[in-house]
Amino acid sequence: MKKILLSLGAIAIVGVVVAGATGAFYNDTETSTGNIFTAGSIDLKVDHLKQTYNGDDCETCSLTLYSGDGGAKVVGGTNTMITSFPFPAVPVTPTSITTQYWVTHPTAGWIWASPATLVGDDGTQGDVTYTFEHKFTWWGSAVNVSLLMNVAGDNQYQVLLNGTPIATGVGGAQYTTLDPVAQSAFLAQVHPGQNTLTFIVTNLVNTPAENNTPLNNPGGLLYYLTVQRNPQDCDENSDFQKACRLWTEKDLSQGDSFFNFGDVKPADFGTNVISLHVSSNDAYACLIVGNKNDEENTLLGPEIADSDANGVGNLNGKGELSNYIKVFTWVDADGDGLFDVGETPLSWPAPLSGFGSIASLDTASLYLTATTTKNIGLAWCAGNLTANAGQPFACDGSGMPNKAQSDSFTADLTAYAEQMRNNSTFKCANVTSIPAYAPANPAD
Repeated sequence: MKKILLSLGAIAIVGVVVAGATGAFYNDTETSTGNIFTAGSIDLKVDHLKQTYNGDDCETCSLTLYSGDGGAKVVGGTNTMITSFPFPAVPVTPTSITTQYWVTHPTAGWIWASPATLVGDDGTQGDVTYTFEHKFTWWGSAVNVSLLMNVAGDNQYQVLLNGTPIATGVGGAQYTTLDPVAQSAFLAQVHPGQNTLTFIVTNLVNTPAENNTPLNNPGGLLYYLTVQRNPQDCDENSDFQKACRLWTEKDLSQGDSFFNFGDVKPADFGTNVISLHVSSNDAYACLIVGNKNDEENTLLGPEIADSDANGVGNLNGKGELSNYIKVFTWVDADGDGLFDVGETPLSWPAPLSGFGSIASLDTASLYLTATTTKNIGLAWCAGNLTANAGQPFACDGSGMPNKAQSDSFTADLTAYAEQMRNNSTFKCANVTSIPAYAPANPAD
């Protein structure tokens, strides 16, 4: 009897195994791949494209650049073994050919793609062409300047400024002389901000092929450019021209100051145009003054006579200058530095006079989209500032008393951006943690 029971148990176990192998339910699977959460970002860029002081524009007074100053880069090539661009152009290694035929210049030097002027190319693929770029910055109008530009290339060249041809040299003898570039052609294409000079230089193939060596068939480019603005346009305020700083869109760094005035007098005035840009996401933006410091420096007799008591009743127990530098900001739609009809004030609304001091500058929030630029106009006056839309700013120096003499004021001017989405209650006045997020840099 026990044996029978054991046999039945064995049969039952086998049945279970069979059922497990053949009794799967119908099924199907669909998989969504590549699911990702990525945090968004706000990348604020700032430019400073216009500044005036007592009616003078910040502008470039002189410019000099030349081949061999380290500014030229090789950005392209044809029939060359080099395929990785850009890279710095370097001086050409002199040969008996260059010494015999190439024109010389007291400042500029011949450059090419490498010291071995053919960089391994023997001309079997055809004439070797390199494209060089030399970028420079120009501020102000392109009038009342004198220009000297000379170019030479072995064997032929084309010069472009911001993509437009301004000069050519064709033929085998261009490298024996420096050719002038017409001033009118250059000035017609130069513009405020960054400019790009492009040189396309072709080294013609020698025949027979064995002559295509760095010794027998070198290639090279030589150029020199100097631009000098009419002295009377720059010398009247030479200290301002030396101190003012303009730049195109970028992250701020050391030396990027909006103001640098060392001898402010009553009725001095100026304007700035500061542009803000954000990428990827719409944002609110503000200009906020922080890290303020008023210094009394030397307490002079006129200050004492004007009831100036050192360390009494001042911003931080020191000087008073910031109390008398009045400012006004607005959305400068066209970026011309003028408060035009229809443009919106960002601080101290109507009546548009008797504005707050620079120490209390905190603009109203500005709406930035990821695809547009907003210009903030800023006007300042040592005294009383008056603004009326469509008219020039008025600065009355009587609003700056003797107690401000010899005082100084320094501060950070921070451009701050914060996301707009899910943030409907944002106000610039509520931003209190700028030092925790801004770089430890007084320019930012």
